[in-house]
Amino acid sequence: MTAFPISSLRLWRLSRAPGAAILLLLALILPVPSPATAAAKPAGEPATQVYFIRGFLGVFSTGFDEMARTLARDRIRAEVYGHLSGATVRAKIVSQWRQSKKPRPVVLVGHSFGGNAVFEIASLLAKDNIPVALVISVDPTRAGPLSANVKKYVNYYFPGNGLGSELKPRSGVAPSRISNIDMRKRADVAGAGDDHWTVTHNGALQAEILKAVKRAAR
Repeated sequence: MTAFPISSLRLWRLSRAPGAAILLLLALILPVPSPATAAAKPAGEPATQVYFIRGFLGVFSTGFDEMARTLARDRIRAEVYGHLSGATVRAKIVSQWRQSKKPRPVVLVGHSFGGNAVFEIASLLAKDNIPVALVISVDPTRAGPLSANVKKYVNYYFPGNGLGSELKPRSGVAPSRISNIDMRKRADVAGAGDDHWTVTHNGALQAEILKAVKRAAR
């Protein structure tokens, strides 16, 4: 289901950024992978609301699948979707939230266009009066929208690559609720040779994200 179609204006803006032309070219020559559920619901466990949203085409964000499998071993259910599955994710969260007597925390993690998507999903969940415990964005190509129903934003980005965006405080979202992490200053990320395309596979970043997700999901 197409939740957040990419407008021609947005594609034009992205096409002017360094490296973004690769995204547009790949869109024409590669098939779009279908959304995948990366971890099955453990027997007897309530659904934990942890959603990973892949970036454009999904081919550069498969580190999220590795993280979802790791969470499954800790009996935390995580699901992986494509960046156009926002409506599906929102509907699932709303349904589970309303059916549960004790709703589980909502955690959203997205890379690149998937980072843009988690901003959109969280913003729409505000209209459903559903709080979001944590939003983690990895080199999103947009800086929002940010919404007051999100307890904490953690944003990993590469400045100057023409793709990654830094998050700015705005009405209803105080600076204390936003953490911007410059990955070019991280020797264990940029120093390890990772960039926008490969960063979800970085071991140090994965460990950091998993720690934050586990803390929020419990």
